[in-house]
Amino acid sequence: MVDLNAPVWREVHSAGNDVDKWLRRLLAGEEEFREGMEIVAEDISHQLSWYNATAYVLPHLAALCGKLSPADRMFLIAQMGPAVAAEAEYPLEEGTEIWREFQEGLTGLRSVTSDLIQNHMDVLEAASEEEQRMFALAAVAFLGDRKHAHALWYLSGSCWEEGPGACACGWNDECIPLTEEQECLEPAEIAPWDGRSLTDEAVLISGLLSRFGDEMIQPILPLVYGEGVCPECGERESYWAWHDRFLQDF
Repeated sequence: MVDLNAPVWREVHSAGNDVDKWLRRLLAGEEEFREGMEIVAEDISHQLSWYNATAYVLPHLAALCGKLSPADRMFLIAQMGPAVAAEAEYPLEEGTEIWREFQEGLTGLRSVTSDLIQNHMDVLEAASEEEQRMFALAAVAFLGDRKHAHALWYLSGSCWEEGPGACACGWNDECIPLTEEQECLEPAEIAPWDGRSLTDEAVLISGLLSRFGDEMIQPILPLVYGEGVCPECGERESYWAWHDRFLQDF
């Protein structure tokens, strides 16, 4: 990790451009942990945007986790999910310093996420509904496809009730309903979760949300992990491809 006194901290950007100050306070215990963590997270995940300070912050947070209770580690992972997912929209160049910092932090926090799921489910189930939902989405960011995690947070803007899609033929719809079956979407069959496996992203997030009793995101997962069938040309592809194309084109 890069020392907080290194010159790079004067060059990287966050929403408030002072994330290093708040990170110092958080690491020094000068802020109540959850309040300080929320400030740091907001500074690098504002409006689901990517800020290059994120890469340099992550290794410090991964190291901090060793000093935290499981409940606070869950809170940290939940808070950092959007910032990590945003990198999918602006992939870092492999081999650069910023890429190495991001990967170091991602590796550490991925391990924390896995441990929480496999060894501290009682802590996860005791958390608030909002924290559980954020943690489940963050689990996709840390353990699965960051683009999918970013898309799921994007869908939160409509409370996961509708989402955009676009076909390569030119057809598009900004508001495809996701709370009921659609002719243009074929749902995926998502297998039950065994409570420990982390390899199948759809099974993992569906299983987590089911364990949490979620009624907002879990019901739409078969559609967003399913296939889109274009109503104009009949072409089939994943809903994720539709979603990505819409955001790129419109």
